[in-house]
Amino acid sequence: MSQKYLVSGPEWPTLALFLATYAVWAGATLFASTLTLWVAVPILALTLTLHSSLQHEVLHGHPLPSRLLSEALAWPPLGLAIPYPRFRDLHLAHHRDSVLTDPYDDPETNYLDPAVWTRLSAPLQRVLLSNNTLLGRMIVGPAVSMVVFLRDEAEAARAGDRAVRRAWAGHAIGAAAVLGWVAVASTLPVWAYLLA
Repeated sequence: MSQKYLVSGPEWPTLALFLATYAVWAGATLFASTLTLWVAVPILALTLTLHSSLQHEVLHGHPLPSRLLSEALAWPPLGLAIPYPRFRDLHLAHHRDSVLTDPYDDPETNYLDPAVWTRLSAPLQRVLLSNNTLLGRMIVGPAVSMVVFLRDEAEAARAGDRAVRRAWAGHAIGAAAVLGWVAVASTLPVWAYLLA
């Protein structure tokens, strides 16, 4: 995957934000019993969201001139749900699409072909329509996106896509390490981490 890196030297504020993100993540998991779950879980939710945003910065060529080093910085799957290589490849494909929102070419579109739409059940159409509002995007949007993403990934893996299989294999190792940390080193229950 070709990506031109935009920086000629380290972007120190972004690197500091990465360091702070990992420090807050470690602190929230290690000291969750001191913080209480009512504090630790929201802190972790915000930290995982920030980590995802930092991963987005990396796939657009930040914060280091070396893609390998930048991706190593962003790779740990703290959020557990999406392998970084798949996020990178699909998001960059979205930016290369000259017809954004095309239901067949843009991997990040929320639009459907009218023929596909008419075949959906009425309850599913209502869920997808609610996803077109701000409140719906915040409440049902993540679930809708994950269901569609996982369905598409499973289809690609079944079809023999080696990049998808490789990304998920690496992700499984990283996610096991994150969950191992939570189960063994952390004072946070695994269920609470999954909630975050």
